[in-house]
Amino acid sequence: MHVSREPVRFMSQLRTAAFAVALAAAVVLAVIAFFPRQLQVQEGDVASRDLTSPRDAGFESELLTERSREEAAAAVPDVLSFDPTVRAQQISRLDTAVVRATQVRDDQVLDQPAKKEALGRIQDLGGLSQRSLDTILSLPTERWQVVINEAREALSATMDESLGPDAVSAAKDAFGQKISPALTGDEALLSTELVRPLVVPTLVVDQQATDAARETARNEVVPVRVTVSEGQVIVGDGKKIDATAVEALREVGLLSPRVEWDNMVAVIMVALAASAGLAAYLFLFRPPGVSTDRHLLLLLLVVAVPVLLAKLHLSLILPDEDRLFLAYILPLAAAPMLVATLLEGRLAVVVVGLQALLLTFVVVYLPDVSLAATVEPLDALRVLTVYLFGGVAGVYAIYRAERLNRYLFAGLGVAAVSLAALLIGWFLDPDRQGLDVAWMTTWATVNGVSSGLLAAGASLTLGGVFGVVTRVQLMELSQLNSPLLRRLQDDAPGTFHHSIIVGNLGERAAYLVGADPLLVRVGCYYHDIGKILQPGFYAENQMGGDNPHDGMDPGASARAIAQHVRAGLELARRYRLPSHVQAFIPEHHGTLLVTYFYRKATQEGEGEVDPAAFSYPGPRPQSRETGIVMLADSVEAVVRSSADRSPERIDQLVEEVIAERIAQGQLDDCDLTLRDIRTIAESFKTTLRGVYHPRIEYPEPTEAERRRPVRWPLFPRPAAPPLDAPAPPRWPGRP
Repeated sequence: MHVSREPVRFMSQLRTAAFAVALAAAVVLAVIAFFPRQLQVQEGDVASRDLTSPRDAGFESELLTERSREEAAAAVPDVLSFDPTVRAQQISRLDTAVVRATQVRDDQVLDQPAKKEALGRIQDLGGLSQRSLDTILSLPTERWQVVINEAREALSATMDESLGPDAVSAAKDAFGQKISPALTGDEALLSTELVRPLVVPTLVVDQQATDAARETARNEVVPVRVTVSEGQVIVGDGKKIDATAVEALREVGLLSPRVEWDNMVAVIMVALAASAGLAAYLFLFRPPGVSTDRHLLLLLLVVAVPVLLAKLHLSLILPDEDRLFLAYILPLAAAPMLVATLLEGRLAVVVVGLQALLLTFVVVYLPDVSLAATVEPLDALRVLTVYLFGGVAGVYAIYRAERLNRYLFAGLGVAAVSLAALLIGWFLDPDRQGLDVAWMTTWATVNGVSSGLLAAGASLTLGGVFGVVTRVQLMELSQLNSPLLRRLQDDAPGTFHHSIIVGNLGERAAYLVGADPLLVRVGCYYHDIGKILQPGFYAENQMGGDNPHDGMDPGASARAIAQHVRAGLELARRYRLPSHVQAFIPEHHGTLLVTYFYRKATQEGEGEVDPAAFSYPGPRPQSRETGIVMLADSVEAVVRSSADRSPERIDQLVEEVIAERIAQGQLDDCDLTLRDIRTIAESFKTTLRGVYHPRIEYPEPTEAERRRPVRWPLFPRPAAPPLDAPAPPRWPGRP
């Protein structure tokens, strides 16, 4: 069985170019945010710059035309018509007032002052002078009746005329000419004062005719046409934008969704530069965490999606005229933290820089969205420093995290660094306010903590979706009470203890050469897991008992030994071990010979023995981690089988085994350098000397120690059960 994994050669030129193009397209869509450019203004805004027309345009101004029509309609006077009912209404009012005045005159109870007061309270008589009031009370009845009749006739004659609102005053002034000269001066004055308040217009507005006349005037107005030339200033810098300016901006296309080709070219160039830079890093430095197309897709999403979300958020928040600092609430540090957790730490730092530069470009790109306010350079500086330094802090804190609580600490670190970056901009801001610090602290804390929590949750979810093993998963697999390791300990204890020692060897060596110590330790624990199916075929589990190979030919024995690789892969798939851990099962043996039985077959056979029939299926180690485990497994087995375990002999065996593996080409496909191999060898020597350190031999017990009474056994032996007693129950699954 052959398993192919080639992270070193994964980033070919074609795959690198395809990734760069895909990432560039994703960044363009993220920065454009799927929406055409559109200026946002309202009537009453103040223009932040000269607003000029991008093209020649002529249009009929609905606003100016409607204004002219309203002026024409307002110039049409009301249409008046004579209302004959007005005369009767006013005479009726006069008669009512006179009747009540007569009642007051004839009242025998009231005195003179009381009668004057009562006359003043009568409607339509409140404006009579004191002279007229005295005249009413002093006139004889027949003269009072003469005055009433004269006033009634004069009012009737006046109300028979066509009086408009502007003619009422003149009619009142001319009323004295209609009074009979037979009246005395006091009587004439009383008659005039009785009638004057009751003279009103007899011409009323004919609303229907008026509306028709005004509509005719509106329809006769010619539409107002406006012409705008290309480059003409519609609204000057600092001028208030009125309704006519808004209409002109709309007609020339500035307020309509549109594509600005110059901005589009700039976005495409930035996207190409960013994607080419990241693709070049992948091609040149070949990070080991990026080894499949799914990893590339994950990287693309982690770069593009946060930029898209930031674009949408910043376009709503900036410019921050209310100084709420909501632009810095986004948990964007979660993206590089995810890269550090799922892929590779140095790649995460590159993603931080790329993300910060794209966000800064987004902020600079934003001022065209609003005509009434602009994004200040200080806003761009804040975005750059907050999301650059905050992201780096998150990567540093979360790199190779093995506990979930590290994500919370990482979030707090992001919050602290983000707040420090915001304070840098605050000290540079001439308009800074004390309340700004409270807002900065709040949103920086929300940013950091949410980044940590989001990275923790997303790492577990995305790790499963994209086939990436997380540090937390590795920690769970490294627990010795996990189901598969517990089974190994019970069914193949010798193999279990061998795996633990190999894990100690490999973990320390991996740490010294900069490989992944946790992955190496977990890989060592599971590298021989297939031996649990037939543990008796392996010397470490025979414990001095019968050897099943004694009755087998060397070829069958070799196949039985190599079977643990296939069995291990089957168990790994059944228990859903991550692919990175599964790789240790076939690669720790590579394509080595099953040496003992190959040599035995050579000694016993009469012809040439085919080495392929005695070789492990491979592949050879494809990563630094599996290469380290191959060396650790081989060294531990050789030293354990050696009768001489002196420090000098251990050193010699380690060097011989490693030299043999190099000569066999087993390390050709992994990234271990000669310097790494030398460091690994020295680490193995140190660890094995500690494992097989000499112990002092204790002297024989003294005579006093022999005479000391010893209770043995410590636990009394139970009485033998009767012969007819039932057999004790057996453990499930045990013979």
